[in-house]
Amino acid sequence: MSSFPGSPRTLRGAVVAVDVSSPLSRLAVFQYNPDQVVRTLRPRGAPSSHSVTSADPHGLWGAPVETFSLTIDVDATDQLEHGDPVASLTGIAPQLATLEMLLYPGITTVIENAALLSAGAIEILPMETPLTLLVWGPGRAVPVRIESLTITEQAFSPALFPTRASVELSAQVLSYNDLPASDPGYALFLVHHVLKETMAVVAGVSGAAAAVSAGL
Repeated sequence: MSSFPGSPRTLRGAVVAVDVSSPLSRLAVFQYNPDQVVRTLRPRGAPSSHSVTSADPHGLWGAPVETFSLTIDVDATDQLEHGDPVASLTGIAPQLATLEMLLYPGITTVIENAALLSAGAIEILPMETPLTLLVWGPGRAVPVRIESLTITEQAFSPALFPTRASVELSAQVLSYNDLPASDPGYALFLVHHVLKETMAVVAGVSGAAAAVSAGL
């Protein structure tokens, strides 16, 4: 009897914050891949420093502004059934904390900045966040800015830790228009652009070949 399961093994999507000081605390691999990813692309407008006297119907000011949303389901049922000690104690709180940490600065940075501010050594400035990536298979790994997380906790343990939840995640893709050339995300988006353009060319060639074959 064949051991082939009947369906290919599916890669898991993830949101990864590349933080050298804490490489594991911001790695959110999806327990279950979302059923859908909703993407919205809008033409990029002219930069604020550029005065536009008339609209150019053929003008492009860079890569489109792309946003996406998806719903991540997290469930401790399987882990609880197999007696996982972490799930038994804290449910899915660690997984939710991993996602939430995508919006938190590192605590070490917070404490260091507070100490320097108290000493009058620095001004109040935004804290830099690590490079955050949406990884959705080998064809899509893009830098993103998380815009919102809406967490709906749906079941709880006797200690009131959540054991099932859905997380609505919204983010904006950061392109080479948003990042300096020295940022690793700049080169990563260039690769994404090249892959997309290549796929468009492949689709064009395939479509032309199909049209020719249909006309014969």
